[in-house]
Amino acid sequence: MTAPSNLAVETQAPTSNLQRQDWVQGVRADLEKVTEKMRSVSFLDNQLLDAAIHMIIASGGKRMRPAITMLIGRAVNAAYDPILSVAASVELLHTATLVHDDLIDSAKERRGAPTLHTALPLGVTVLTGDFLFAQSAALAAEANNVEVVKIFSRTLVSICRGEILQAQTKWQVPTLDTYIERIYGKTAALFEAAAVSGAILGEDISEDEIQAFSTFGRELGLAFQMIDDALDFVSTTEKLGKPAGNDLRQGIITLPVLYYLQNEGIRDDEAFVKSLDDPDTLEAVIKGVRDTGAARQAYELARDYVAKAEAALSGVEWSEAMELLSDLAHYAVARDF
Repeated sequence: MTAPSNLAVETQAPTSNLQRQDWVQGVRADLEKVTEKMRSVSFLDNQLLDAAIHMIIASGGKRMRPAITMLIGRAVNAAYDPILSVAASVELLHTATLVHDDLIDSAKERRGAPTLHTALPLGVTVLTGDFLFAQSAALAAEANNVEVVKIFSRTLVSICRGEILQAQTKWQVPTLDTYIERIYGKTAALFEAAAVSGAILGEDISEDEIQAFSTFGRELGLAFQMIDDALDFVSTTEKLGKPAGNDLRQGIITLPVLYYLQNEGIRDDEAFVKSLDDPDTLEAVIKGVRDTGAARQAYELARDYVAKAEAALSGVEWSEAMELLSDLAHYAVARDF
């Protein structure tokens, strides 16, 4: 793995004048309709579960995935109702994965709120996630486009593969290629689906344009996860809702740790992993990731991927929607939570 050169040591998440409102203002009304659409299909006729699901939906998050779908749909002159259904499908699929992720990771909180499995029996939590997956598929079908349904199916397979690969590589040092494969499944596949689903519903869209939007989504999704992995070390517990180095504490070795190992000249992967059994060593590694510039290197690689994402759109006709999409891409790597 080749590290970007001339990187300053940094212990804080980079700051930026680019704020979320720079892109979200232009799509706010659409995202409100996405949330309404998600709520409309999320009733289980069970007061406890309905309240829990609506709490999850209301907790929001950044809503970047449906924003991508809505903006690309706008850019390619897609009909509004099918695009809205697909955007809601994408975000509901994401929500379903979070329900299962929190259960797998034994997470107590998400976005400052208790996770579903802390309040409900485990079996009920699993079935609630399954219900959200099913409703997400139903929303995708509302687009009346077989390609959208195929994309949904492929994306769900990719997500499962990514989660399985992560489970199989716990307490192992992955190669960079394995890391990229893992985060593609966990994160980037859904970004790609959000982008390409919006594109294929457009008027007179060419195969080259569809591929351009697909590449944009994939590269942006990879960058987004790289930033998440860096923030795991340099952001605050208050912003993330979990302690620094949370992934490493669970045996998940991410990009900043790969850079740390490279910077420190540590080549014995097995000995390194074994050393993490010692709490003092674990804390020293977490501190080292910040102090040696490893987290900063992860940021720089993420920015390279955003540049690839934007380059993919160089042949697409520019518009206000495309400008907002560019703002969103830059926010993805400028954020601190």
